[in-house]
Amino acid sequence: MIKRVYLIEDEAMVLDFCSEYIRTFTDMEIVGSSGNGQEALKGVMETKPDLVLVDIRLPEVNGLEILSILKRKLPECKVLIFTATVTPHTIRTALQGGVDGFVEKAEGLQGLKHGFEAVKEGKRYFSPHIKRMMSPYDDDLSSRAPFAAGKPPAQPGPKS
Repeated sequence: MIKRVYLIEDEAMVLDFCSEYIRTFTDMEIVGSSGNGQEALKGVMETKPDLVLVDIRLPEVNGLEILSILKRKLPECKVLIFTATVTPHTIRTALQGGVDGFVEKAEGLQGLKHGFEAVKEGKRYFSPHIKRMMSPYDDDLSSRAPFAAGKPPAQPGPKS
C-alpha cells in the first residue's frame, strides 16, 4: 500500500505543483522533499517512504543515480520519474535501474495522475511518448543492474 511519498525536484514551481496535487487529489502523505539529490537521499533513507517522485536533472546526485541507489537500499520503495529529460539513454538507464514509472513533464497533471494510479496498483507506467521511444526489448532491461556495484564502466585500452 502506497501512502507515504517523498518528492525530489529542484524547480520550486514544479515542486509546489506536485505537492499541491498530492495534498488535494490523493490519499498520500508527503513525508519530505528536496531539490538536491544528495540531501534527498539522506531524507529518503530517514523517512523510508513508499514512493519517491524524482526528476532526473538535479544538483549533486542525479535522479537516475538516486533510482539505482534506492532500488538497492530500499527495494520495496517505488520510484516514479517525473522529468523533461527524455532520451533513449535516460529511458534505458531507468529501465535497467528498475523504475516503476516514467512520466514526461509535458504530460502534466494527467500524466502524473496516471503514473500514481499505476504504481499504486503495482503496475509500471510510461508516458505515451516514452513508450514510443522504447524498443520492444527495453522491458527486458529491468532485470539488469544499470551499473556494476562499485565498478566504473570499462574503458577501452590503448590501441596497439
